[in-house]
Amino acid sequence: MKKITLLSLLILWTFLHAQEKTIYDIRGNSFLLDANMTLFLGHWRTATVTPIQHGTYKNVVVNGDTDTKNIALTFDDAPDENNTYKLLDILKEQNVKAAFFMIGGTMKDDNATVVKRTFDEGHLVLNHSFNHPRMTDLNITAMDAQLERASQRIESITGKYPLLFRPPYGSINPLVVDTINDHNMTTVLWSLDSLDWTLKDPDAVIQNVTSNIRNGDIILMHRNRVSVAALPRVIEILKAQGYTFVKLDDMLWLKAYRDQPSVSKPWGCCSWLQRLFKK
Repeated sequence: MKKITLLSLLILWTFLHAQEKTIYDIRGNSFLLDANMTLFLGHWRTATVTPIQHGTYKNVVVNGDTDTKNIALTFDDAPDENNTYKLLDILKEQNVKAAFFMIGGTMKDDNATVVKRTFDEGHLVLNHSFNHPRMTDLNITAMDAQLERASQRIESITGKYPLLFRPPYGSINPLVVDTINDHNMTTVLWSLDSLDWTLKDPDAVIQNVTSNIRNGDIILMHRNRVSVAALPRVIEILKAQGYTFVKLDDMLWLKAYRDQPSVSKPWGCCSWLQRLFKK
């Protein structure tokens, strides 16, 4: 009887421990950043992550499992006909899959071909809004349109409706998070900022990423020339450090795409009124 009780307690402890999830702070730094940018980033990171750590924001992801040396690469602001192609070439050569958070409004003409190639080569094509506004500046109707139009555009090209959303600039508040949740989407931020959007030196990006990496990190990069120049060495060094690059949805145990096309919009009249009164 005692053995059964001890085994039951062990199973319970293991289950409860498995449910605990470490939520990282957001890292990323460089001596090339000026004092004002460093101060701004520090304030934004604390203001964004603290509500997630305290459970105020629901269904907002910063990082994956911290017990395994799995990491995920993510790229914002694609598609384009130049740098996105170069990133895809590097990823193919390195045998790494990534997540591309794409802007719906740019998915036309030759850029649509980039989207299709990204998806066909096994990468995730995910929602980064329709035309990259700061979501906290929008009302509910405008947020609904940003989410729905971008996902529909992605679905029209890939055949898949994405369920993972990254808000432009990482800009969220309770109303934004509620709106995203009402679309049955998950908000995906990042735990390691490569700073490729402000650093002009690829070597500084490489140093920043490889010195700040942790288990389960979601790495933020962009489809720009700095990331193109830095990416091969970033991948090579992190592999040498024993890290494994995995697809974002696999690392987070989340569905990247909807199973069935939606019959009705999840943001109907009642839902709209409920969110309106949350303001």
